[in-house]
Amino acid sequence: MASNWDEEEVARPTVNIYDGPQPYNFEPFRRERANEEIPRADGRQRQINAWSEENDWRVGGVSWCLCGRCRPMETVVESLCCREVRAFWSLVEDLTPQPADVTCLTQHPGFEACCLNPFVLHIAYSHFRQDHGPLQASTHEQYRYTAYRQAIRWAYGVLGRSIRKPLPSCVVSTIRQQFQSGDHTYQGFQWPRLDENELFCCDRPIALKML
Repeated sequence: MASNWDEEEVARPTVNIYDGPQPYNFEPFRRERANEEIPRADGRQRQINAWSEENDWRVGGVSWCLCGRCRPMETVVESLCCREVRAFWSLVEDLTPQPADVTCLTQHPGFEACCLNPFVLHIAYSHFRQDHGPLQASTHEQYRYTAYRQAIRWAYGVLGRSIRKPLPSCVVSTIRQQFQSGDHTYQGFQWPRLDENELFCCDRPIALKML
């Protein structure tokens, strides 16, 4: 008579012969981005376009200026006063004691040192060049570009990649007056170019692509 050992498989305990560390054993599962509700570039761009259409009256004039130092700009998005942008005007409001004769950010005692002093800008540009390489531009173009970055960092701190917002007209005009272009031709503000699959981050500011 055959024994049960021949008729059925004997259940044996599973033994893991490797008893060392188990890497990636408890890693979280990847979450598909397609299931996330993330605002895309096209939606944010429509908001910007709608705002620009409603405020196209700003172009070519300065009736919107509150500080008395703005200049007419070529685009709607650049036609802003420092007193209209909380991040910039708060720099003046935070002065202690607050001087009554300061009506514009460009009159702030720190503005000249931060954005107009060529020695400061030279050092700031050296840091930029070390991280990003040199700009193929004249010295004044390099200073303007660096001054725009300085103003943004002063107001907003460190920002991420492809995050931009225009500077107030008074700030841009003062920097251009200090570091003039030989032919008085300047490159204005540009939104980052993102494809439809990228996040649109222009609701937070950076002043790049301005020379």
